[in-house]
Amino acid sequence: MKYVALIGLAIFMCTQIGWSYQPSQEYVSVRVEPGQTVWQLASVVVDEDTDVRQVIQSILDENKLTGDRAIQPGQVLRLPVAAGKAGHVRQVLAAQLVP
Repeated sequence: MKYVALIGLAIFMCTQIGWSYQPSQEYVSVRVEPGQTVWQLASVVVDEDTDVRQVIQSILDENKLTGDRAIQPGQVLRLPVAAGKAGHVRQVLAAQLVP
């Protein structure tokens, strides 16, 4: 009987953890404009606790790019954004958003 109660409690705890999980990162898709660089996009996305170079690397990794010169006007990039900053990034890059 104790084992049944423990299993029930474990299942309950797992479902509670799943319901309360909030992703710490979102993605915003944008279309690259002429002359734009990964550094410029990263500067919009970065938060005060993160080095912009880490954000640049995250953008390169997410989009399977090898360097800043690899992006082209019209190209769509997925930008990793801290969940609390996604709204701000969408406002700043509103003209470039891709649904």
